[in-house]
Amino acid sequence: MIGELYSSHRGWLQGWLRKKVGCLHQASDLVQDTFVKLLSSASLPALREPRAYLLVIASHLMIDHYRRRKLEQESLQTMAVLAEDALAASPEEQAATRQLLGETLRVLARELDDKPYRAFLMARVDGMSYAEIAAALGVSESSVKQYLSKALAYCHARLYTHD
Repeated sequence: MIGELYSSHRGWLQGWLRKKVGCLHQASDLVQDTFVKLLSSASLPALREPRAYLLVIASHLMIDHYRRRKLEQESLQTMAVLAEDALAASPEEQAATRQLLGETLRVLARELDDKPYRAFLMARVDGMSYAEIAAALGVSESSVKQYLSKALAYCHARLYTHD
């Protein structure tokens, strides 16, 4: 059933998503995520309007993608501001910042899954590109993006729930 749904509607869904997101690769990732979501569901209902059903799933995934992207951009902007502040700080403030960073990394190591944690370190501490991280972890660049989104979302949630 899903194989038939995939072969009948994949091209159409990818075209629709490409118009929405403006990127063929991102549209392809969202199409794959849509069908993975279908595969992981307990049961597939009888579909009278399969395209409408696929649009709902793809739209939700697209919204989640944009939320993660926005969160990542906000986190990067915050980190840039903090880095600027750290350069202008006194030696005592710099030492306190390093201590806080060390504690933050220890918390992340305990509370995040291994791959999101390692991807976060490679990206933010080592300055590696998505392609380099993907090669180091043996995963796709899409997975790296998901790992980084998960790590940044976790950091964001910790910041705003533990003020």
